[in-house]
Amino acid sequence: MRLSILVISFLLVTSTLQGKIVFTSYRDGNGEIYVMSSFGNNQTRLTNTDEADAAPAWSPNGQQIAFNRLLLNRKGDLNEEVYVMDADGGNQINLTHHPAYDNFPDWSPDGTQIVFVSDRDSRGNPNIYVMDADGGNVTRITHLKWAGPAMWSPDGLYIAFQASIDHQGLQIYVVDADGTNRWQVSKPLPELPNKAMNFEGWSPDGTQILYQATIGGTVIDPILMIATLSLKRRKAVKHELVPVSGVDMAGATWGADGKSILIALRKAKAEELEWDIYRFHLPDGPLIQLTNHPASDYSPREWNHRLPVSPQGLTPKHWGEIKSN
Repeated sequence: MRLSILVISFLLVTSTLQGKIVFTSYRDGNGEIYVMSSFGNNQTRLTNTDEADAAPAWSPNGQQIAFNRLLLNRKGDLNEEVYVMDADGGNQINLTHHPAYDNFPDWSPDGTQIVFVSDRDSRGNPNIYVMDADGGNVTRITHLKWAGPAMWSPDGLYIAFQASIDHQGLQIYVVDADGTNRWQVSKPLPELPNKAMNFEGWSPDGTQILYQATIGGTVIDPILMIATLSLKRRKAVKHELVPVSGVDMAGATWGADGKSILIALRKAKAEELEWDIYRFHLPDGPLIQLTNHPASDYSPREWNHRLPVSPQGLTPKHWGEIKSN
């Protein structure tokens, strides 16, 4: 009887461990935000507009999604804004309301702030900004020639981003949450001087950063890297190659379990622009396809409150007498 109860409890809990992946798809003719389970089923469209929606990001509690929306202003010029909506697609709100480009939002771990990219203070020269989750108190935290997408560390103390500084080309950097104490994460590749480093995200436990080395920012034959960090020393202590080969890659991000990577890819030399989302299990596979559509699916971000290790290293307990560690 006791064993039966434990088995039933295990089945009930593991059935709820399934998380959610939000992503961008062009399957309806323009960029829209979709959501699916962590296994790729139940694919559901959340936005349905004439504009292009992209770069979705979960709030820490999984109840909201921030994203970009590309609009036409009254003069007929393109304008990109940061929006937020409920996890079911309802209650869509423009947070930025600015004629400049505002894009690539990411939530602080406590859900009170959003970091984003804008060129509002210097057109054509984007930098990193932070605002309250309701769009108030916008603050610029970098003053660089060019700074790209940024994400908060899981403990909320740091922000990582890609930037072009001191003629080094595009590299990955980390700063304190207020923009101070900048240090470099990515490893230069002297043998491939034209490689540009693209930031892809923090590991759920905050100890590693995923980034992609590309030739001039293209998607052809990229190199996916993981940098292990010593945050106290402000230093990357190890760089490892992720062994994904024979594919073109339009971006990657950590899975919520910290043991896999979500990748938007196509087979090398494919004629069509058909990007699908895959899960790559570290350290060396397998590669599992999650979407399969003639149009492009990309920008996956996974949320699952049960799986990530907390910033304090605490492990959630799922069953009464059965405890994970």
